[in-house]
Amino acid sequence: MSEKEKPQSLLNNEQRERTKPPMDFRFLSALVRTAFSAEQSLMSWMRTSLSLFTFGFSITQFFNFLEEQGDTSLSIGPRRLGLVLISVGILALGLALVEHVQRLRRMKKQGLPKISQYFLPVYSAMLLFAIGCAALIGTFFKWSL
Repeated sequence: MSEKEKPQSLLNNEQRERTKPPMDFRFLSALVRTAFSAEQSLMSWMRTSLSLFTFGFSITQFFNFLEEQGDTSLSIGPRRLGLVLISVGILALGLALVEHVQRLRRMKKQGLPKISQYFLPVYSAMLLFAIGCAALIGTFFKWSL
């Protein structure tokens, strides 16, 4: 069959096949988008954990301040609530960090490009994890800054 004799639908299919990017490019771009999405999820968990740390630490410090100002002793409930909030923040951040690293390792095995493997959020999450642990220990032993 010559070009003139081919039906229009066959010509359109051939043109579409020529303009399609190769499958490898699609797969790699999907991996990069997934890596950035995982990074965004980690940063969201970091924000949530930081909020829990801050709220728990603020509750305990506020009630410690009230105890120091007055002669009365307040119940231990608010202090426990603060410790629980800080602990939940640490746990959530730790689990999110482990899950993010595992996801990056799986994508690296699938061929994730080196340029997409940024570790700044991972290092930031580790630093925030250490700060959360320090806040928990300081709050537990009633250390003040």
